Amino acid sequence: MPLFGKSTKPFIDEARGDPEAAALRQAAASGNWQPVETALANTTDQGRREFLVEAISAHTRNIGWVDRWVRERPALPAARAVWGACAVQYAFQIRTGAAPEKVSDHQWRGFAEWLGQALQQLRHATQMDGNDSAPWVALLWAAVGVGGEPDEVAEVWEAAQHRNPRTELGALAYTTFISPRWHGTAEQMWAFVHGLLADEPDGGPRWMLIPTAHLENWVAQSMEASTKLQARGYFRRPDVQQEIIDAYSRYLGSPARRTSPLEPQARETFAGAFYLMGSRDELRRELEHVGPGIQEIPWAYFGSPLTAYQKVRESVGLK
Repeated sequence: MPLFGKSTKPFIDEARGDPEAAALRQAAASGNWQPVETALANTTDQGRREFLVEAISAHTRNIGWVDRWVRERPALPAARAVWGACAVQYAFQIRTGAAPEKVSDHQWRGFAEWLGQALQQLRHATQMDGNDSAPWVALLWAAVGVGGEPDEVAEVWEAAQHRNPRTELGALAYTTFISPRWHGTAEQMWAFVHGLLADEPDGGPRWMLIPTAHLENWVAQSMEASTKLQARGYFRRPDVQQEIIDAYSRYLGSPARRTSPLEPQARETFAGAFYLMGSRDELRRELEHVGPGIQEIPWAYFGSPLTAYQKVRESVGLK
């Protein structure tokens, strides 16, 4: 049954429908860092910690609350980790999602400055707490913005995976870094994704990397004049469609599906791929699981995220 009501409008939900993450974001927005500290102290599952840090920091536009947290609790590694994650997000807010040629020199300087500060705090956090994978994941997202030597970023990925062998956000960040749209090539990206998924069980959330990587490939080709014609038919290729369908059956379509706080994002990612594939039935089935709270990606690939999402829903008869 569709989750939309007639008067419900889509909105960007950085908490991905997670009540605890939403409450912590609200506390942070009001300048109250104590609930964030308590929640992270009580969260021992590494994947859950990664998710909460990422959700709290997502689309940060005000760093003041976490500044106060670090000043009042300078010896607390979690405060440094969250500060760094917030600074990465703040840097991307300064840069905006505009094409590189449309980003001003002032924006580029702010972007580089905040990413540099983020790297300092995140590295400090990794030294203060050698077991926490969350700052390593944030370092991977920083690398997406700032670049870096491939071998050094690969070491960051290995550090994150060592601390959390099932890391979802770490795998997603590293896939993004080595994608052809950012700092790698299609060959590097697919070698990593296929290698990682060789041991992924049925029901494992990291099968989301398959549509993610195909979307990255498609966007990269769409940005290159020499491959634009190829990109137009990318998601109609039988091999691309079959791989996405197989990945879906191994994860969201599997009776062994493991719960994950990233599942709403996974459903939207598969839905975006199904839309480009022209797979109307599969698209509608996934959108019936997706409420009005959405992520920017993949909908930003099709225009303004909220408008694009609404149009995609309407294309399969959903309000």
